[in-house]
Amino acid sequence: MNPSVSGDWQRLSPFAILSFVATAVKIVGRGAIQGAIPVIAAILLLGDDEPLGMGVLLPFVAGAFLLVAVIAVIQWAYFRFRIAEDRLLIRKGFLKKTALDLPYERVQGINVERSLVDRIIGLVSVTLDTAGSFQAEGKLPSIRTEVADHLRASVAALRPGLEDDVMVGDAGEAGATDAEGLPTDAGADAHTGAAAGLRTSAAARLAARPNWGRVLLKLGPADMFRIGLANRNFIFVAAMVGILTDLLQPGDFLDPLLEALATGVDSAAGAFSGLGALAQLVVVVVLILGFLAVALLLTVTAAFLRHHDFTLWHDGRTFRTRAGLLTQREVVVEAPKIQQLSVSQDLVQRWFGRFRLRALPAAAVVTQGGQSPSGLDVADVLDVPLLDGRRAEEVRARVFRREAREIAVLPRDGAFKRVSPHYIRALTLRIWLIAGLVLGGIFLQLVPSGLSADAGLPMLIGWLASIPVVVLIAWQLWRRRGYAHDDDGLASRGGFIGRKVDAFPMRKAQSAIVKRSPLQRRKGLATLQVHLACGKITIPYIETEVARRLRDYILYRVEASRRRWH
Repeated sequence: MNPSVSGDWQRLSPFAILSFVATAVKIVGRGAIQGAIPVIAAILLLGDDEPLGMGVLLPFVAGAFLLVAVIAVIQWAYFRFRIAEDRLLIRKGFLKKTALDLPYERVQGINVERSLVDRIIGLVSVTLDTAGSFQAEGKLPSIRTEVADHLRASVAALRPGLEDDVMVGDAGEAGATDAEGLPTDAGADAHTGAAAGLRTSAAARLAARPNWGRVLLKLGPADMFRIGLANRNFIFVAAMVGILTDLLQPGDFLDPLLEALATGVDSAAGAFSGLGALAQLVVVVVLILGFLAVALLLTVTAAFLRHHDFTLWHDGRTFRTRAGLLTQREVVVEAPKIQQLSVSQDLVQRWFGRFRLRALPAAAVVTQGGQSPSGLDVADVLDVPLLDGRRAEEVRARVFRREAREIAVLPRDGAFKRVSPHYIRALTLRIWLIAGLVLGGIFLQLVPSGLSADAGLPMLIGWLASIPVVVLIAWQLWRRRGYAHDDDGLASRGGFIGRKVDAFPMRKAQSAIVKRSPLQRRKGLATLQVHLACGKITIPYIETEVARRLRDYILYRVEASRRRWH
């Protein structure tokens, strides 16, 4: 076990070895999932003809796991960390030595994860996110709770700009401000004194405060059902259930059921003429509904495991979320470090009147399902899986604070302006040509087999006949496209079936570029691209003068702002 709080070099708990093993298994597992199709094909081809295949595979898997375990032990043995007054120092590596010097002032988020075993033995895993990399640079797996509390208090005590980020509602504590929202001389003096007091007593306040601020949102069991139903992997899981059911061939379990169904079908067919085909159709529908029910059960279970008792707090400067049934995860993100808000809504969420909100800090990487690419520990985003429009507006107001008060974040907001209808023609041409290239590639694959002559003409006819469908798709994409802005912020809307809004304060832009294609130049249109520390936002096919004015104004807001961009 690592010792209690001190400034000396410390070691991780031996339980951290399990964390290193789990990280390696995740990397290998995700790679295996990507190659699942060849494995399934091999199983189908081999069948029962290769009884020794598993006997050869198991020793290989056991050897690989043993190697991973040995590497994990070495990683733990050569891992040291030190919590200094103004920075976190980490030394790790056996063959490749790594020395990490992480000043607290660079920290933009502190995330805490507690597995079921960690909660029993009093350990936590702490991750520090910074603006310098999309990866979580500082990670301390399996340390004692008091060490984690000491680290969080040390980071909170030395965060710069604390006095500049108090909300207007807290002006009584923050001091006087001018018309621009900046502190006056008297206010600055009050800020300085208050900041000094906050910095010297951060640890005491952290230990003494009974809560983490105001609770903005708390999700219940009914919300877990909505989250599971709205999961974009729902249909994929249902398809995988059907595939696995076919691969596993559980005859002992399904054969009696199928025989009973067949008997029922035959009886019904004998009693009522022509009912056999209808009954068979009913059986197929029942099976499909069964696959969907199993998929729903799996996705809802996953929602309970990940988002159980989800709670969102705000204390005037930071947003904090905590959720999880077995593994409890706590994410802390400072409001000033948030670069962009993304509010999305799919068909299921629209049915429930709910949205999903993500607040992206600098260098954030957002992936499908919230999973990190290639097993890397990427910086966490403030992810609210389900909330209504009123709470989304409240979070927007608290994130953007004194700026961008009128910026739209809800997809159906009337403030959005649509882009030029010429966008439909450009999308139609692009989608149609891509479909043609795909069909052309398939045609070339058929040439060696001699089927190209028979398949070429139907494929060409189908490609030409797809123009109305492509136009309909392009029209739908155009309907979803829009933009809105006020004096401080800009928002872009897009989507196909669902809708998504990306909003950001203009002063946090890193660059703004106006691009024009040949078609756009003929029509007097342009595309505006704004680069942020967390990604890129594009507004296509707007008038050239409007795009240029927005670009110039965004750059002006960046240069004229006296506030920190992160």
